Amino acid sequence: MFRQMLDLIEKLLTLQDRDQRLRALQTELANLPQERAAKEKLIADSAARLEKAKTRAKEIEVEKRNLETEAQAKRDSIARYRQQQLQTRKNEEYSALAHEIEAAEKVISSIEDRELELMDEAERLKPEISAAEKTHSEEKTKIELVIKSLDEKKGNLESRIGEVKKERDAATAGIDEDVLDRYQRLFKTKNGNPVVALEHEVCMGCHMKVTTQTVVQVKAHTDVIHCPQCGRMLYIPA
Repeated sequence: MFRQMLDLIEKLLTLQDRDQRLRALQTELANLPQERAAKEKLIADSAARLEKAKTRAKEIEVEKRNLETEAQAKRDSIARYRQQQLQTRKNEEYSALAHEIEAAEKVISSIEDRELELMDEAERLKPEISAAEKTHSEEKTKIELVIKSLDEKKGNLESRIGEVKKERDAATAGIDEDVLDRYQRLFKTKNGNPVVALEHEVCMGCHMKVTTQTVVQVKAHTDVIHCPQCGRMLYIPA
């Protein structure tokens, strides 16, 4: 019985090691999609910044063309008004036409001011767009390499998980079903540490001191003994 209990504890510790490794690998694998999405967002954000600058540059060109068209229309109007002034003999009509010419010239002046503002903005955007294109290209290349490594990591993790699962299945061989069931429930509720050492009469799981009777029972190796406080399976290290 003594030897059997030592073997059982050893098997449980081996099983615990495999389960801990398996859980860590599965957690790492589960986190990969979030990591990948975060990297993809960096590329998307960089592309969005570049597209925003390019869109603004296009908007400036469109507005400039519209302003040029508007300004030319006003110049044409002024030319007609001047022609009409030459043809009229009425002071009232002449003054009204002069007023229209003055209003049109003010609009043209306002348009020209706006065109200068747009030209200045367009000049400022050129280096910004150039820098954004360079940054986006560099970031995209760098992040795509990271994403590729994450995909490779995913494959490696899946492979390692498969291997550890096999080792885990092998580790359960020879363990009583009742003991295995208790172990598995404890693994879930005790943060992956169902089997812990008893050192100096203290449970290394909850760090509470156990009774002398519990220590004697653990040392006897006649059965799997649980910590009275936390319920973990106890063993005394060699």
